[in-house]
Amino acid sequence: MEPLEQVTVLMTLMKRLGQVMDHERAILRSMRLDTLPDLQEEKMALAEAYEIELARLRCSPEVLGVLEPMVRSQLHEAMRSFQETVSANLHALLAAQSLVDKIMRNIADSLTRCAAGPGHGARGQSGHDAGAQVISVAFDRKV
Repeated sequence: MEPLEQVTVLMTLMKRLGQVMDHERAILRSMRLDTLPDLQEEKMALAEAYEIELARLRCSPEVLGVLEPMVRSQLHEAMRSFQETVSANLHALLAAQSLVDKIMRNIADSLTRCAAGPGHGARGQSGHDAGAQVISVAFDRKV
């Protein structure tokens, strides 16, 4: 593969992977999590192809030496922008994971209190044990 082709492939992969991560963050913000599995498959395939191309470039540093300075500059800018996107995506995923962990802990705590027996559960308006406990959960659509 010619040096310009090799760099073009790498830049194309970074651009598309960045678009997928932007879309992933939008899905997390909107809480439309049912669409994530398909996106994850594409993201994994793109990430694997990106890693292969980046490794190929690292094994042949002379490829960068034969490129025009403008092309090297464009590659540098694309890599900087891509790293910012990766960082933002990681932050969003960690925030989503933290939110899910908190929800799961609240549910587990509620179930534990219900299993503890009478006197620990919610009481209905009649004052009798309702057999279940209502827990309040608030969802912020911004992650």
